[in-house]
Amino acid sequence: MNKIIQNNYLNYLTNSYNNASKDFFDNDDFYISQIQSSIGLFTEKSLNKGIPKPKKLEVYALLSGISFENKIQKRLLNIQNEINALIPEKLKYFVKPENLGLEHCVFKWPNEKWDTKKEKQVNNLLDIYPFESFNLEIIGIQIHSDGCVIAKGYDKALQMEKIRSFFKNNLDFFPEKQSNWSHIPLGRILEPIGEKKYSLLKNYITKKQNLKIASTTIKDFKFIFEKRWYMEDRNLIRIIEV
Repeated sequence: MNKIIQNNYLNYLTNSYNNASKDFFDNDDFYISQIQSSIGLFTEKSLNKGIPKPKKLEVYALLSGISFENKIQKRLLNIQNEINALIPEKLKYFVKPENLGLEHCVFKWPNEKWDTKKEKQVNNLLDIYPFESFNLEIIGIQIHSDGCVIAKGYDKALQMEKIRSFFKNNLDFFPEKQSNWSHIPLGRILEPIGEKKYSLLKNYITKKQNLKIASTTIKDFKFIFEKRWYMEDRNLIRIIEV
């Protein structure tokens, strides 16, 4: 691989991660106006009970993980537990370890139409795409001002970029909204926590933002029908192993 292309992409990815977390460090608490998008992912009834439950939806996507090997699950669960210990009484949601995933691309968002013809088109392209295994490095944790908590992933072989470009170039219904990252969503903080707790959280994230957490080989790709946010209800349509 051209080293210049690789370095440019990794620099872009690092800068993009940093830009997304800038507001978190600039603020002194979570603001309702900023976390409303996170709150909207959960049922009102469950929020009132203090036990957030993701809403139902219909999303079709290509992912890896779900589930990652136990080593990765445990290390990311430790991060979730450490954040929870800093704000134990505050409203939040953490993705279940077995539901942690790496999103390559989305074929349908909740507000878009879907039919068997589109599913067949995706399957036909899955038949011909030359999937390759690749190494994913998980380096750092960050939180955004909207309450989103993620593990920062780095795909130095740029395999995820190749996958996204392939489907973008070959599907006329490929959604414009796509992640450019290689991250793993860990959860959402769903209410203001106060300046003191927020300061503790910022200190924690500062220490973790560039910490190498784990690495894993991505060698399976799953075409999934997600029926509830954060993979709490889903159908596995197809798996491709390499």
